[in-house]
Amino acid sequence: MFDLLFYISMPIAYILHDVEELLTRRRWEKKHYNDFVAKCPKFTSLFSAIKDLNQVKYTVVILEQLLFLVIAVIMAVYADPMPMCALFWGFAIHTVLQHIFSSIVFRAYFPGMISSVLLLPYFAYGISILLNLYSVFENIVMAICGLGVIVLNLALMYWLMKKFGDL
Repeated sequence: MFDLLFYISMPIAYILHDVEELLTRRRWEKKHYNDFVAKCPKFTSLFSAIKDLNQVKYTVVILEQLLFLVIAVIMAVYADPMPMCALFWGFAIHTVLQHIFSSIVFRAYFPGMISSVLLLPYFAYGISILLNLYSVFENIVMAICGLGVIVLNLALMYWLMKKFGDL
């Protein structure tokens, strides 16, 4: 029973988080973009690529990632749970590092921060379960792979959306 609830809750948590980002990012960019780029010049190209996405393109990125996650959930239920567990680790790490850490460093709201804080107990619970189910080594490998897949997928999607022109 836990497995099924854990698997199904992942896309719900993802949607909750990304809807917050979708609803708040434009206003945040108008107010904080220049400060953010000035403080993190090495990430200017990434920030610029994200800023250049209109709401439709940003939604396409969200939906593609959701589809990717749903496929991983189906695999977890019917075949192997490790890809879904890896994505869970990647989502948890990404959420804490990007959203919560950015909010702390810049002492300002960062899109997705509220849902990230609300999801902390969910992540803590999921991580505790994964640490009981898999060895520390397996969890480290899943975390690295999950974060890597998320980062590469986002980079690919941002690049594709830039190539599509107007949507």
